[in-house]
Amino acid sequence: MTFIPLKAVIVEDEEESLHLLDNLIEASGLANVTGSTTDPGDAIGLIVSLEPDIVFLDIKMPVKTGFEILDDLRKIKFEGPFVVFTTAYDEYALKAFDYAAFDYLLKPVDPARLTESLLRCIESRKKDQKQHADMLYATTRKILVRNISGISVIDPAEIVYIEAEGNYSVFHLSNNRIETATILLGKVEEELSADMFFRIGRSFIINLDYLKKISTKQLQCTLSANGSDYKCNISRSKLGELLEKIKGK
Repeated sequence: MTFIPLKAVIVEDEEESLHLLDNLIEASGLANVTGSTTDPGDAIGLIVSLEPDIVFLDIKMPVKTGFEILDDLRKIKFEGPFVVFTTAYDEYALKAFDYAAFDYLLKPVDPARLTESLLRCIESRKKDQKQHADMLYATTRKILVRNISGISVIDPAEIVYIEAEGNYSVFHLSNNRIETATILLGKVEEELSADMFFRIGRSFIINLDYLKKISTKQLQCTLSANGSDYKCNISRSKLGELLEKIKGK
């Protein structure tokens, strides 16, 4: 059976970076760049018209970010390509995977890492596992958090609660694992599913699936996981909203 290279599109606002990535992709022998642009405003039209298998999408661009372009694709229900975010800033890793991106590459792009991503795309295409727009905010996705030693992968379903500690956020997981991330709690809140998680005050975000009891008198809730109970303080201003949230679940 003849191998058919992937069709790739690159959206990158810097001309030099675009050419470097184009050369790396072509040199891999696994994909052909069928279109590219340095203008984020042209990205949607280019992607829809060319129907690529994979899109390499820079995150930090003027006028429109890579995340906003992906949002626009979702709005028009264009479900075709795998999306690989590219950026020189690793602080976007959490959000990139929160968007259910197929992959995330740091610039300067490592050729071996690029090849790995392309091979995974080819394998996934064989299995007909294309991304769908309704997967972009799926609660089953894995998320990434940066800590002092690197990046940790966390399954949202395993998060019992998250606690603010200054400029850090401490993830308490159902298997008694604790991950301290170098991200503010407010930023974490933006990345989590509102159906599963709720911020009960300045210091805590809880996973509603582990909520066992609410004490309206003590302004405290109890979470239970694997036989262990955890108590978190509730802000008075959030109590009513939490009770309404529970009624709706």
